[in-house]
Amino acid sequence: MSKTWLLVADAAKARLFEIAKKGGNLTEIACYTNPDGRSPGQHPEHGREGRTQESANSARHAIEPHTSLREKHAMQFADLLRDTIRQGRLANQYDQLVLMAPPRFLGLLRGRLDDQTLKCVVAEVGSDLLALSPTELRAYLPT
Repeated sequence: MSKTWLLVADAAKARLFEIAKKGGNLTEIACYTNPDGRSPGQHPEHGREGRTQESANSARHAIEPHTSLREKHAMQFADLLRDTIRQGRLANQYDQLVLMAPPRFLGLLRGRLDDQTLKCVVAEVGSDLLALSPTELRAYLPT
């Protein structure tokens, strides 16, 4: 008998469900939050990006970070979720995996999964569905 895990996530929160059998009920087995997932992406100490002064004149410019603070927090959260679903796979807690997340976070998460975990992914839904009930989520699952 195969078990399916359903991960519904965004950069700030994730809910993990188990589906024991095809057409079975969704049972929430874990909930994760990333308190920094909704941060504005600015420097935490002063809320502004670093500044530099040009040597040729007195003009000052903000230094754009290559990766914003918000993106770093999203990557850290994606790493936590990756580790969780990898451990579940290694412990044979599921055979199939369904991922539901807004497109940007879905791509971030997918890019962090190892090849063996990616082979378990049977469906992906690129939408923000975190607010839906388990019954409503069922409509988005593959048949």
